[in-house]
Amino acid sequence: MTQLSTLVQTSPYLTRIDPGAPSPVSYFSDTFGPTYPHSETPTHGAVFGIVGLDRNIDWHTDPRMLELLVACARQPQASANLARRFGAGLVTEATTRQWIQPPEDLCRDYRLVSGEIEVTAHCNWGCRSCPVAVDPKPRQTMPMDVFTEIMVKLVEHGSIDYVTFQFFNEPTLDRYFADRIKVLTRHGMPLALYTNASALTRDKIETLRRSGVLRTLVVNLPSVDPTEFADLTGSRSYASSTRNVEAALAAGLPVQIGVNGVGERLALNLDGVRRRYVPLGAEVTANLMCDRAGDVGGEFAQNLLIDGPLTGCGYPVHHASFSVGGDLFLCCNDYYQRERFANIRDGSIHDLMTSDAAITARRKVFGVAVAADDFVCRRCHNQTLDFACRDFRPIATFG
Repeated sequence: MTQLSTLVQTSPYLTRIDPGAPSPVSYFSDTFGPTYPHSETPTHGAVFGIVGLDRNIDWHTDPRMLELLVACARQPQASANLARRFGAGLVTEATTRQWIQPPEDLCRDYRLVSGEIEVTAHCNWGCRSCPVAVDPKPRQTMPMDVFTEIMVKLVEHGSIDYVTFQFFNEPTLDRYFADRIKVLTRHGMPLALYTNASALTRDKIETLRRSGVLRTLVVNLPSVDPTEFADLTGSRSYASSTRNVEAALAAGLPVQIGVNGVGERLALNLDGVRRRYVPLGAEVTANLMCDRAGDVGGEFAQNLLIDGPLTGCGYPVHHASFSVGGDLFLCCNDYYQRERFANIRDGSIHDLMTSDAAITARRKVFGVAVAADDFVCRRCHNQTLDFACRDFRPIATFG
């Protein structure tokens, strides 16, 4: 029998799923989905399922197991007491599955699928939906040696499906754009390129086409009306952006156009963009907008403040976000990169993701540790329980 730890607590990465009910979690940020947890037909007699980091549903037929997980979801419990209440066999099974863990092991695990790399720290647009419009950052460019070290370590890590070059910036302004594509090509690393297309020249399009690394080209194009476009983007690049999008489509690149906005204005613009670009071969979608944890106002302001323990989020578990200087920080919604916990020079990706600072940050995000009142996640829509694209729904958050 596995020796029972003195204290154990339910992993906050676990989500409860009921047979026949809609999944309370979906995956959108890394799958261009949404997609949902993987499952065979529920086991005969299954009363609940558990989904964790691997996104597979493990069905269970004993309701006492769910009672056990609920009993120690919010705070550690003595394993001996749990054994007396639920039986040593059930506690041992939960421990073996790592459904319950010693408190020091909580949030130590992670499952990276992407590297989000800030190759430049500036943008030539000032979109209403972006904090750049009111507080643009100084121009900075990631040195090639820092970029190469990030790429080598991401490849060595082994689980990365793709990288991006964006963080409130315009990556096609990067003077090292072609050099970075060469590094990706050398390592066979796919790229999801997010761009406003204003500087997506024919040379860059051809570089992407020849390299074969482009997973998708995601273009921010909020309107096909030049006046509306200028109002939403703070830019006069309508002619160049639309010309470059059409050149990318003509070159056979996989183009996905995202239309930013809210309300009736978004609906009208989405219809116009679809009418123009779907016949040319583009996929056109409405972007899920937010106020970037309170850093965007106006029609995008959500005025959120999450009280009590936070409720989990996939970004600090699934995505490694790197600043222009090589710092690892918590989340792509944190414009000011408030929560930095390591630098690429400090060690391997695994070293960085399992550092005390990284684990402490994830514990705050998942409600295991107390997050300060000004912690960035307290103002983020990803923490609301009704958010449609939750990667996790900890058992402690169920009623």
